[in-house]
Amino acid sequence: MSDFEQVKKNLIETNEKNYGKEIREEYGEEVYEATNDILGGLTEQQWTDSEQLRMKIENMLRELAPEGDPAGSKAAEMAELHGKWASTFWPDGMYSPEAHAALVQMYTEDERFRAYYEAIVKGGAEFLRKAVENYTAGKL
Repeated sequence: MSDFEQVKKNLIETNEKNYGKEIREEYGEEVYEATNDILGGLTEQQWTDSEQLRMKIENMLRELAPEGDPAGSKAAEMAELHGKWASTFWPDGMYSPEAHAALVQMYTEDERFRAYYEAIVKGGAEFLRKAVENYTAGKL
C-alpha cells in the first residue's frame, strides 16, 4: 500500500470513528458509503487539488472575517470555492444550495467544526456560514 493510500485509509477510519454514526443517521448508509468510495477513489492529484483549495479558502477566511462583510464579492468567491471543495467529497448530484447552507450551519452548531474554524480565525465559523448563506440565497 502506498503512503497516499494509507493516508486515505486512515482518514476513512478516523471519519468512521468520529462521525460515522451521525452521518449514517442523518444521511443514510448509501450516502455514507458513497462518500467513503469517493474519498477512497481520489487520485493523489485530486487530493492535492482539494487540499490546495481548502488552504485557499482558509487563507481567504483569515483575510475576510476580520473585515466582517460576508455579503461582499470576495466572500461570495470564498463561498463558491467552499462549495467546490465540499463537492469533492459528495456523491454526484448531492450539491445544492440548500445542502451547502446546511453544511455550514452545522459548522456553527457543532462544537467540533466550530472549533476547527475558530482556530483559523476568531469568528471564522460564523463568517463562513453567513458568506455561504448569502451566496446560496442568490442560487435558490
